Amino acid sequence: MKRIISLLFAAAFFVICLVPSIGLALTGGAKAGANEVLAAKPSLTTRGGAFNGSVLSDLADYIGDRFFLRQEAVTAWAKLNATLLKSSVTEDVILGADGWLYFTPTLADFTRSDPMDERELWCAARVLYLLQEYAEGRGGSFVFTVAPNKNSLYKSAMPEYPVSDGPSNAEALSAYLEHMGVHYLDLFEVFSAEDEILYFPTDSHWNGRGAALAADAILGALGHEGSWSSGPFSDAVHTGDLYEMLYPAGKDTDPDHAFAPGFTFAANTSNPDNIRISADGPGDGALLMYRDSFGRNLYPYLAESFARAQFSRKTDYDPTAMEDGGALVIELVERNLRYLNRYAPSLPAPERDPGPIEGASGRGEIPVQVSEGTEGFALISGTFGGVFPDDDSPVYVSAGGTVREAVPLPDGFSALVPGTDVTGISIVFRSSGELVSLAGIIE
Repeated sequence: MKRIISLLFAAAFFVICLVPSIGLALTGGAKAGANEVLAAKPSLTTRGGAFNGSVLSDLADYIGDRFFLRQEAVTAWAKLNATLLKSSVTEDVILGADGWLYFTPTLADFTRSDPMDERELWCAARVLYLLQEYAEGRGGSFVFTVAPNKNSLYKSAMPEYPVSDGPSNAEALSAYLEHMGVHYLDLFEVFSAEDEILYFPTDSHWNGRGAALAADAILGALGHEGSWSSGPFSDAVHTGDLYEMLYPAGKDTDPDHAFAPGFTFAANTSNPDNIRISADGPGDGALLMYRDSFGRNLYPYLAESFARAQFSRKTDYDPTAMEDGGALVIELVERNLRYLNRYAPSLPAPERDPGPIEGASGRGEIPVQVSEGTEGFALISGTFGGVFPDDDSPVYVSAGGTVREAVPLPDGFSALVPGTDVTGISIVFRSSGELVSLAGIIE
């Protein structure tokens, strides 16, 4: 009898072990969950035609990502850990109380453990100032707003973490924006004034009603009428992005709000995650908006509010695409504020009076790169060679007898200047209170 039981047990174990591989062969395997990127199909040769010495390792990765019932196994393991150990098995997801989930990359903002320094803050604010100056120079309007991280608004379900003193990056940046006169819309204040929870418990974003509230605030900041948040809304459900990351085969959903009358605008795509969306709506005026994933629920309200609207998920902002007299809006989630220091906009460098920078003392040379920019423009860029600007110093590029203000980056600069034959370049800024000039040597 023992022998039979042992044989049955061994057979059952063998069959169970075969299920993932047989299932992979019959079904093509498990699909990617949430934002997961699966290993590519292995190849015996490299692109150059040589034998791929990593083919067995690539095969193991390929099978490991796709074996049958993989997502169900991952989900079961995640739920076991959440229930028994109160821990998340996914490093990008923080397990909160009462089923709430938070995005791990927001933790540094929550604990205020990675503050932007003064030069980063000044440069970020100056980039927005230059974008606003350009928009207003085209007879248009400008608004910058920050989509709050979920745990900045709804903290009660967060695990306990030590929080440093001092302002958050968003708070510190807003002070610089106020000082420079940049039109900043404070969505932290807008959402904090609402008693209703307007973010999803298991997603990192605002829900349908929260998006409507943000749309109303943006429209109000632009001088337009906005009453989307008053509804009416119908009940809907939403599968949270964090929930999918943690429980890829789970079936739970969050309640949501869908704008009941629907929308009438016509767009070039039905995919709200497209990099570029253009829309014609029943409203007035023109809008160019740079947005991130928070624009997924947000953009339909704005598309319906303008006659012509363009939405882009690019981070190297190109304000030249706006219409004269139109609106330029930039929305950026709190956790990505450093994008303002990382990606220089495609912004024509504004000409400045050379008087204030005359008499700058020479401090040597730095290499600069000159490349083709947008049509009719050259892009001059570089980093500082041992002499750095003061925290609050603009950076000027003098070329061909004309002085223009560059887009400042914490460790360098970028300037789009008219023409393609650029010579006689010098970089001017204030360092330790003294106006200095560095000759730009084209690499």
